[in-house]
Amino acid sequence: IDTTAGKGWFHMQPTTMTDELKTDMKMIKMRNYIDPKRFYKSADGYAGKVVQVGTVIEGADEFYSNRLTKKERRMNFTEEIMADRETTDYAKSKFQKLQ
Repeated sequence: IDTTAGKGWFHMQPTTMTDELKTDMKMIKMRNYIDPKRFYKSADGYAGKVVQVGTVIEGADEFYSNRLTKKERRMNFTEEIMADRETTDYAKSKFQKLQ
């Protein structure tokens, strides 16, 4: 049984699903509710599929224009969303409306 992604995907090996990765996948799936002003295509289910995690590295020309400071950097997607002030304010206001 071949567990890789196949020849077209260079035989990528599946990543082990940790709790942190599962949380990030849930956040990606629910991103439409996090930022109501952006449109995203529907998120597919990821059960049984190969998932790869990477790190974004900025180019040298983005040093001043589009760079995150060390204080703004987070370990994963969930922490990054939770640290965003606008997102947390929106979530709090929506929660207050539901009460």
